[in-house]
Amino acid sequence: IIAGFNPKGGCGKTTTAVNLATTLAGMGRSTLLVDLEADMNASISLGARPGDSRPSMVDALRRDRRVTDTLRPVEGVSGLHLLPGSPAMTGIDRSLQHVRQPDRRLADVIKPLASSFDVIVLDAPSGYALMPTSVTLAADHLIVPLRAEYLALESLAHFLRWYRDRRAPAQLAGILLTMVNHRRPTTREIIKILRTHNRRGVLRTEIPEDPRAAEAPSHGVPLVRY
Repeated sequence: IIAGFNPKGGCGKTTTAVNLATTLAGMGRSTLLVDLEADMNASISLGARPGDSRPSMVDALRRDRRVTDTLRPVEGVSGLHLLPGSPAMTGIDRSLQHVRQPDRRLADVIKPLASSFDVIVLDAPSGYALMPTSVTLAADHLIVPLRAEYLALESLAHFLRWYRDRRAPAQLAGILLTMVNHRRPTTREIIKILRTHNRRGVLRTEIPEDPRAAEAPSHGVPLVRY
């Protein structure tokens, strides 16, 4: 179970999760993408319609439906299934407030599916509320997408302190540099700082800045297929 995880928004979590899941499915691995966001961006990126959110992750978390009833195959990507997000995710903290150990409900829903799929990819929401916190208990590995910008660097430092203090079971698989443009001096400087101070923590792969990343979701097609 792998999560695209970074409490800071706008870093490429959804694009990373969608295209990682698509690539793994293309390699012949049965893959499930779990959309945990109210804006349904991961679901829309795979062709789901904005109004087509039932049944969804919310139904599974509230136990209104069996989680297996919420899964749907992704058209055009063999081996890939989607557990869609829902606008109702905005109220999930309130819905689970009386549940015992609410931060473990996500793990209780997702982990039983691990026997049915080779890989499960979670598209985690931003922030430090219930769902992002729950992701660190449900996932085995965290990939941290990061823009090579100064404020992102400050946010990363805050996240790493939070992660260390929380002692979550999910392991950091690596920091993934996204929207990279080496023509910018600041980008080169930030990347140098990151790689100097995190020699083993920053993945070698860098995702370049590309306008097609913004175009692909409007067609409901993953970037790697667009």
